[in-house]
Amino acid sequence: MNAAGARKAALLLRNLDPDTAGELLGAAPPESVKQIATELASLGAAGQADGGSDPAAEFLGLLGGGGRRDLQSFVRDVVAGAVGREKSKEILGEVDRLVKGRDPFLPIRQADVALLAEALRGQHPQAAALVLMELEAEKSAALIPMLEESVRSEAVSRMILGQSVSPEARGRVAAMIRDRLQDLASRSETPAATAAAGTPDARLRRVALLMRRLRRDLRDSLLEIIKRRNPDEARRVLDLMVTWEDLPVLSDASLQDILRTMDAGGLALALHGAEEAIARKIRSNISERAAAMVEEEISLMRRPKEEDIEAAREKILNELRQLNAAGELTFEEKAGHA
Repeated sequence: MNAAGARKAALLLRNLDPDTAGELLGAAPPESVKQIATELASLGAAGQADGGSDPAAEFLGLLGGGGRRDLQSFVRDVVAGAVGREKSKEILGEVDRLVKGRDPFLPIRQADVALLAEALRGQHPQAAALVLMELEAEKSAALIPMLEESVRSEAVSRMILGQSVSPEARGRVAAMIRDRLQDLASRSETPAATAAAGTPDARLRRVALLMRRLRRDLRDSLLEIIKRRNPDEARRVLDLMVTWEDLPVLSDASLQDILRTMDAGGLALALHGAEEAIARKIRSNISERAAAMVEEEISLMRRPKEEDIEAAREKILNELRQLNAAGELTFEEKAGHA
């Protein structure tokens, strides 16, 4: 089986429950079992061999919510279902060796940001710089503020300088950080684990941001998968694809269609206390006459209730979400927007 075929098979298996996936994998030739299992264990990498990203793989890694440990458990159960518990130990050992040889930073890319910050605590700035360079831009940006102040600036400076690191040194750093991550993950009550568990919306928002970059047919099929597993999460992901903070990156045409339907009083409420970028975006996409009416409403407005402001904003967002669900909403996103 070629590499592309093995990866497609792995993506298919990751959509299934472990029992069904194990049954299907068991029908493959022995050599293909190891090859597909290796691709399955590699899912969720931020970057691929060609330097591009794999949105479907990233989505599947995020969907589980458990990062590397969740994927490891799934692979272990699938391989055991395919070849039996005894034989699976040998195959999983080989798979682990192949995955680490292919990309020693893979488990590090898949780790939770808070857990990474804890793993890098007390480490040399060069180790932090290497990890930051290996992560996708969004994840690096989230990790930098969590680093120790004494490490943060030096690590970023080393990234800018682009100091060369030998493959051997790179491998040693990766192994050290992997070991620390494994040790932290094995503790039941680490601060990082508690923080990660307490922010489910942050994980769902990441899924939502990823999904809105996908083709509509792929997005809808993935949403259907979530819906079958958890309808509430599917609805939440769909909502988080369009938030109030996203207004500045909406195309003008998309926003204008909605704002035309809003009355001046509702817009005035929605704009109360809004960030400058959002207020500027809205004002630049309504007519001069409508803008004058909104300003008049604002001048007459007493201090509104928080729930009234939220209701006015939700009315705009609900309209935008309907356009998004129909594939008619366009974003003008910049790199690193979250």
